[in-house]
Amino acid sequence: MKKALLITLATILFVGAVHSQNRRKTPERKFVYMTSIGYASGLGQIELENKTITNKNFNISVNQLLGYQFNPYFQMGLGFGFDFWKHTAFIPVYLNLTVNFLDKRITPLLYANMGYSFKWYISSTPEAMDRVIHGTSQGPMGEAGIGMKIKINDYVSMVIAGCYKNQYTDIRYTILSPDEPDYSAYSTNSVKNVLYHFAGVRLGVLF
Repeated sequence: MKKALLITLATILFVGAVHSQNRRKTPERKFVYMTSIGYASGLGQIELENKTITNKNFNISVNQLLGYQFNPYFQMGLGFGFDFWKHTAFIPVYLNLTVNFLDKRITPLLYANMGYSFKWYISSTPEAMDRVIHGTSQGPMGEAGIGMKIKINDYVSMVIAGCYKNQYTDIRYTILSPDEPDYSAYSTNSVKNVLYHFAGVRLGVLF
């Protein structure tokens, strides 16, 4: 009876130890996936040949990231998404680098995205107030952010960060000529390369 009891107790302890070990161990090297949404407001002014335009654009983005976590502190991956402005939209494709400062349930993090945004659609009509068309060409993009990663469990984490974004693209506008009629409300005749700036927040779910 004692022998059977000892064997049963040893079996329970062994199974419990194995279960506990499997539950505690989370692989440090693994693939990770993150879906995120962001909102950012335009910053600064744009100097044109005949006027100055305030960057009143907003930027709503939906991104999907596939990355690889090399250790608890560093991950790298590729991402793509959709960036919606007031009257135009982009499809960014980028390289992501993320650094976690601590190997804890809650850790500060720093990330950077560097890539290229392809055009999805643009408005063909100038804006009523400024008589310009923003973001009319594809071009390089970048984003950097600092925030927190909060581990919900061994498989899911929340990421919230403040971010700065930029997009290199064109702005189209009209230079009026004294001997020509004013069609600036319907079309443009000039173009300039511009680096647009945005600041905002990003919220993501990391698997």
